[in-house]
Amino acid sequence: MMYKATGSSVGWADAIYLVPYRYYQRFGDKELLRSCWPMMKKYADYLLKNREKDGHYEKGVHLGEWLEPLEFRDKVYGAKAKHPEECTAYLYLTMSTMAEIASLLGEPCDEYQTAAGEAKEVYARYAELDTDRQAKLVRPLALGLLDGEEKKKAQARLVKAAENFHYRVGTGFLSTPFLLGELTEAGAAETAYNVLMNPEKPGWLYEVEQGATTVWETWEGYAGKGDSGSLNHYSPGAVCQWLFDTCAGIRVEGENHFVIAPIPGGTLTHAEAGYQSLYGEVKSRWEKTESGIQYSITIPSNCTAEIRLADGRTENVTAGKYQF
Repeated sequence: MMYKATGSSVGWADAIYLVPYRYYQRFGDKELLRSCWPMMKKYADYLLKNREKDGHYEKGVHLGEWLEPLEFRDKVYGAKAKHPEECTAYLYLTMSTMAEIASLLGEPCDEYQTAAGEAKEVYARYAELDTDRQAKLVRPLALGLLDGEEKKKAQARLVKAAENFHYRVGTGFLSTPFLLGELTEAGAAETAYNVLMNPEKPGWLYEVEQGATTVWETWEGYAGKGDSGSLNHYSPGAVCQWLFDTCAGIRVEGENHFVIAPIPGGTLTHAEAGYQSLYGEVKSRWEKTESGIQYSITIPSNCTAEIRLADGRTENVTAGKYQF
């Protein structure tokens, strides 16, 4: 019954446009966007139609920042609570993304662009930017709701929030995928690695220390009483994107162009990853040695890449195997 009630919950329902758009970004195929356009437009127009009088969105039942660590949960949370901050943030994401998709397809985009600007202004009423609640800082940063000095202040506050929580994960379903990326974007890659490698609860390695071979739905796992959630639930496993695009540094930039920008760090001595592109496998590996960081990068045939190394060097290359 809960899923019937929360089928339109923000962060979940957004898959209706985010999944096709992600496919376009990865493969450059507009046909999937075109075939999905009617349902994407229907969802976006539903949000527009059901905005509140003050411009924020909250119609229906929403889960919000589902399953934050216990330390950060409101007394009333999930489907029983109101979520104007989360809902309005995703209203902005919907409208800004739909404006981009409409432009790509040659569809009218002015209404979505205007609505995105309005949602961004309204969101400021609900933003909480001086807090140790990591999700409240990650969300506006990740979804593009902050600019200029306000963005810089939120980035610095996020780093402080991670430090104050002793480098443990403080986010739930909606913000965990963005946490390490936003710490890195804030110039705090080592803080991101500290969070990644922390064996304490809540955190990924805590689960490993407890013998987990799958990713838990909740950071606390099975407590022996009540509903502890699933012990095989991917959401917090979305950290794998950061492992690919930042730790190993493989980023897809168009059909056959890549940016390889690994950021070594933490207690890891080496890292490597491969991405099976349409043209062959892209590989990236780094290893800490006595003489410095050694990189090994492979770009497949008919592809190009911009390689950005941690020391600031940049190389534009074609297919081949490279050592730095």
